[in-house]
Amino acid sequence: MNTTTCCATTIPLIRHLHERLLDRMSDWLKPVHAAWRRRAERRRLERDLEAVADMDELLLRDIGAPEWLINQAAARRNSEGQRLLELRMGRHLEF
Repeated sequence: MNTTTCCATTIPLIRHLHERLLDRMSDWLKPVHAAWRRRAERRRLERDLEAVADMDELLLRDIGAPEWLINQAAARRNSEGQRLLELRMGRHLEF
């Protein structure tokens, strides 16, 4: 007759204090880590948008950017051109 048990190890019914504390810390850190990841993703998207915003409208149209971003680039280019024109006209009027 075979008297060996089918389970070689026993399952502990209680967990040690340090294991429970680590679990509690982990539970507390999960939302903090998720918030940190969301913040990092938002900052990355902002940096990407700033990099794209420096492009002119023709390049933006070529890469398939949304229309609002193309319009924003055109408006920025027009306002910069207007400032340059005013600056040149101001210098011309001074002489």
